[in-house]
Amino acid sequence: MPQRREWSIGTHHAWFESPDVLWMKIRGATSLEDAIAILEVYREAGSQHPVFLVTDLSEATSVDLKARDHISWNVRLEWFRGVIYIGAGLMQRAVASSMTFLHSVTGRPAIVQHFVSTENEARALIAKERSLLDNSP
Repeated sequence: MPQRREWSIGTHHAWFESPDVLWMKIRGATSLEDAIAILEVYREAGSQHPVFLVTDLSEATSVDLKARDHISWNVRLEWFRGVIYIGAGLMQRAVASSMTFLHSVTGRPAIVQHFVSTENEARALIAKERSLLDNSP
């Protein structure tokens, strides 16, 4: 993966920050077409080595049910070192948590998710997670 790579998906924007962070800024609604393209970005960024996915939801409005289902059923745990949401509201937290619960009851591995308020908090969490993951047996 190059040092800096960027993607535009409708009103959404994503960029890769070396060595292992995929940033995603969600603006407005997310359609099924957006979800298909977003999932492809996840695959591209995480297929060579797992990444931290940081998604800023502070300007997100809604996610189409088919879009949510598409991502939920097609995302791969091995693409990620961790997932962090910035600015998630109560409904967004509930949806993310329900997706984790759904994966657990269907026997699929769940992705550990974190919720923070700012980019600085996300960066601090990544540093902490890196140290824990890199020092695990």
